[in-house]
Formats: sequence, C-alpha cells, structure tokens
Amino acid sequence: MAGLPRHGARIASGASYDPANFWVAARRRRGESIDAASRQTFARLVARVLRSPALVLYEAVEEGMPTHLVEVIAVVMQQPASFVMNMIGVSPSTFRRKEEANQLLPDAAGHRAMGFLRIAATLRRLIDDSGDQVAAATFDLDAWLARWLLEPLAALGGRTPAEMLRNPEGLRAVEQVLERMCGGLAA
Repeated sequence: MAGLPRHGARIASGASYDPANFWVAARRRRGESIDAASRQTFARLVARVLRSPALVLYEAVEEGMPTHLVEVIAVVMQQPASFVMNMIGVSPSTFRRKEEANQLLPDAAGHRAMGFLRIAATLRRLIDDSGDQVAAATFDLDAWLARWLLEPLAALGGRTPAEMLRNPEGLRAVEQVLERMCGGLAA
C-alpha cells in the first residue's frame, strides 16, 4: 500500500516540495520593521495557501507550525500574541516552553492557524476573481480581516469568525459566509 509522499516527493503537477518549508519566511531586512516583515510573511503564506494543493497544506500542518507565526498573525490581526494563542488553542505556558526550546506548536494550533490562512486566502481569491482590478490592487486584506474576524455575525449564530476556527466545521461555516458576502448575499 502506497503511503503519503514525504519530503522531496512529487505532487501531481510534477513539482517537488518539502512541507517543512511551507512555513519558512524570509529574514527581516536591516531597517525593516517587525510589522512590515510580519505583513510580508503573511502575504507570502496566503499566496502559498492559494497555490498549494490540499496535500501540501495537510503535510505542512502535520510537520508543525513554528512559534514565530503567532507574532505574524498578531500583527496582522492588530491583537496581542495572547489573543492569537487563545484563538489557535495554545496556552501561554505551552507557547513559552515551545518557543524557548525552539520546538513546533501542537497539531491543533497548526490546524487552526491554517484555517486562519485559508480564510485570508479565500478572501484574496474572491477579491482577485471579482473582476475589479482597482479593488484587487488596493484592497487592504490585513485591515479588513482584522476587523471582520472579531465581528459577531448573525450567520454564525452571533459568534465571531475567529471563534469558529476551533474546528473544521466552523472553518467551513466561515468560508461559506465569505462566499455569500462576495456573491452579494447577506452574511
């Protein structure tokens, strides 16, 4: 029985990949602010989610998520790192222990962080596919996402999209709300 491809395997398109490199971000350039570097890292991750097959996303989560991504998400959401830790289900003590030991975060945190990235990628795809080139070029994904994820929505039973990231069904509900919003239906 054939198993899942591992490091350096070929996916259907023939391209090779290493899921451990999915989370790798470029180093911050001299003089570049942490905010600017975090926003660039986030944009790169959203682009990777958009162009990666599901198998790559699956294996990236299975490999584990590095702790520095908590800060990246915190910058984008304009929230403290503790908010992000709560959103992805990591206690501050676990986070601190993993960060000090240079270890990856638990699987559940990776799944929830990937859910956050999938929401951002879905929104980016919907904006890009809208046909409005000006909106696609000028839309501030980070700012809109930061506000929207914290807004209680009737379509989510009064919960915020951030709260819904706790399981796959919640993520699917959030993605459906985004699809309806971009399709012109009430969310």
